[in-house]
Amino acid sequence: MQFNTRLSIVSLASACSFASPALAQEEPHLDVWVTASNGALVTGGWDHLTGAVVNASQRVFEAEFGIDPAFPFSTDEPGIGSDLVGVTLTMNLASGLGLWNGSGFDTSTATLLASYGGQNATTTTGGSFSFLVTAGLDLHPEYTVSGAGGADPANGIYLAAFTLSGAGYATSETFWAVFNLGMAEADHAAAAGWAEANLVPAPGAAALLALAGLASRRRRR
Repeated sequence: MQFNTRLSIVSLASACSFASPALAQEEPHLDVWVTASNGALVTGGWDHLTGAVVNASQRVFEAEFGIDPAFPFSTDEPGIGSDLVGVTLTMNLASGLGLWNGSGFDTSTATLLASYGGQNATTTTGGSFSFLVTAGLDLHPEYTVSGAGGADPANGIYLAAFTLSGAGYATSETFWAVFNLGMAEADHAAAAGWAEANLVPAPGAAALLALAGLASRRRRR
């Protein structure tokens, strides 16, 4: 996925404690909950501390780099939980990384690496990693951002796009992670809000668009 047009994103309430390097207090964010509905994989917002699915339908997630000062450009959030015990899921990372400009996202020259179990995917080429869902799954991949040529990345708010797939299920709709590196949490929230408002269709919007297309075809007959 290329971010050659400006995108935008919403802040979502959450529950997994996270501290931004720019803040003295921790900001909670929800993990990704994976389940199935009508034969397709769907994502929701999950509090891995309580095990509660807080939001049954969520497609924008927030995370902070540098929670561990020893790894300032890495995070293990958002985590992943699921009730699809026995199913092997594949998390697909799209190519292209967005960088928040204050009113949308531009294409970034930085690269995000997503890793789990020796499997790597990057926003340079895309890619995926797979995992088996077991009872009580609380999986935390590692996400690391690097600048052009492997240099340290600039502080900013980064946007990456993912899908989930698994045998016997239709692939999930795209969901997004909004990663904060050293910026104020208010900016992080604004970026997430932009994405929620501009990337996630409103309920019923797809159906309305389909009906509009059908009506247009009928008028042309």
